[in-house]
Amino acid sequence: MTENNGIEAGYEAAAFINSESQQQDMAACMDKFANTFEASARRWELVVYPSLLAFIVLAAYGFFLIYTLTNDVGRLAHSMESVVATMNEVATDMNTVSRNVTLISDNLGSIAVDVNDGSGNMKNMVVNMDNINKSMGVMTVPIYHMRNDMSNMNYTMRDTARPMRMFPF
Repeated sequence: MTENNGIEAGYEAAAFINSESQQQDMAACMDKFANTFEASARRWELVVYPSLLAFIVLAAYGFFLIYTLTNDVGRLAHSMESVVATMNEVATDMNTVSRNVTLISDNLGSIAVDVNDGSGNMKNMVVNMDNINKSMGVMTVPIYHMRNDMSNMNYTMRDTARPMRMFPF
């Protein structure tokens, strides 16, 4: 048993030596890891902090855009209220225009009837004017003869009748 105790003590001594060197190796590895991590963290700080600043600026700008958009939509909604009111007025005016156009249409119908009646009257007037023209043509010849006879009578009275010569005609 003593041999076993000695072997065990040797293993314990070797394990202690190995654990001490392992601890030093482990400490060196941890130190190297910490240095590498710090260097890596510095490199990431050069990327992350500006990215974080850019994100904050973009978030603020996004908030500004959303705020501006909501204001614009509010003004648009207010404007739409006035547009709706105006469209109601236009609809009312269009009803009035529609009624007026209906009245005009009715008046045009009665005007068409009147023009048709007037057209018939104009035909009668043309016939009457043609008759008047023919009558005037017939009357022209006797009037011409009457004028001729009056001229002869005037000549006879002035030139042949002595008492009438003293009147200037």
